[in-house]
Amino acid sequence: MAGRNYEPAALSSGESAEVLVYLMRLPHPSPAVIEAIDAGVAWLKAAAITGQEWVGGRGTPGGRHLEAKAGAGPIWARYYRISTGRPVFGDRDKTIHDDVSELSLERRNGYAWYSAGPQQALDAYAAWSKSHGGSETH
Repeated sequence: MAGRNYEPAALSSGESAEVLVYLMRLPHPSPAVIEAIDAGVAWLKAAAITGQEWVGGRGTPGGRHLEAKAGAGPIWARYYRISTGRPVFGDRDKTIHDDVSELSLERRNGYAWYSAGPQQALDAYAAWSKSHGGSETH
């Protein structure tokens, strides 16, 4: 289900990462929870974007944008299409775009379209998997 006009129905990297961190804090996770954590972490790893930076701002000509930079990342798009796993972006007029640079300047500058936040879940998983049998121990 879609949220605000510029929030399409999609997979969400930030919220997914937060759920994974929560699940990893469970003292005695079931095999199903362990499997879900492993799958969620695998998705975050697959969805990670490297070699790109989210730069600029309101005072930058052209606004916020992705810029190639060797060694940059990982970062994640806020939303990913459910059908393709590719980043997806919505504007206030309910239009959906595959490229963040197609958004109105107001929406491009006024929303966190990219973030490094999901890295916290990957960092937590590195430690968690050692004691809970996650896929990194196999």
